[in-house]
Amino acid sequence: MTPSFEAPRAMPPEELACLPRASFLGDILVAETPQETLDALQRLANDRVLGFDTETRPTFKRGVCYNPSLIQLAGENVVVLVRAGGFGAWEALAEILGDRKVIKAGVAVRDDLAALAKIGPVTPKAFEDVGEWARRVGWPVTGLRNLAAALLGVRVSKKARLTNWEAKALSPAQVTYAATDAWVSRKLFLAMKKLRLPKKDSSLCALPGDRRSPG
Repeated sequence: MTPSFEAPRAMPPEELACLPRASFLGDILVAETPQETLDALQRLANDRVLGFDTETRPTFKRGVCYNPSLIQLAGENVVVLVRAGGFGAWEALAEILGDRKVIKAGVAVRDDLAALAKIGPVTPKAFEDVGEWARRVGWPVTGLRNLAAALLGVRVSKKARLTNWEAKALSPAQVTYAATDAWVSRKLFLAMKKLRLPKKDSSLCALPGDRRSPG
């Protein structure tokens, strides 16, 4: 950890509520079909760092679970939201997820990738779990919301998290929420990288299929 940077703390709710709400203001592409997915992914072709997340329909019954309904990939100026109808372009999605030259940053990415593996074959590479990174360097906060508050000075709303992600059409609130979550993950990775935090073998979540040398 750089000597000049104090480890972030968990922010009290009343203090967190005073922060400006995070909101991605760039282009958001919602891909509903395989062709729309292919076209949308082309917009990310020049990005070397992507924010990554998934959304799944919530379940309120014991023993009932669902596959992911949405995959989010956030570039600098564009966020692509791939709905289940677009999973038919799985080969293109798997190619990005397995590209060593494109960093995918998120929180709890191991769980997301395990869920995606139930949809189609994927060999994930170049994934960075910012929450795991924070934990490994000894920070007391590791969740997206607290990290965003501490490092970016913004409040991440979670109001849409438990909504129906399998709805026929996503609401504007769902679209904004999904895009912002992935975009914030990207911003967090870049902010932590700028701090030159230690990145040893154990600093980041080791994912199946990821055999990169230490960064």
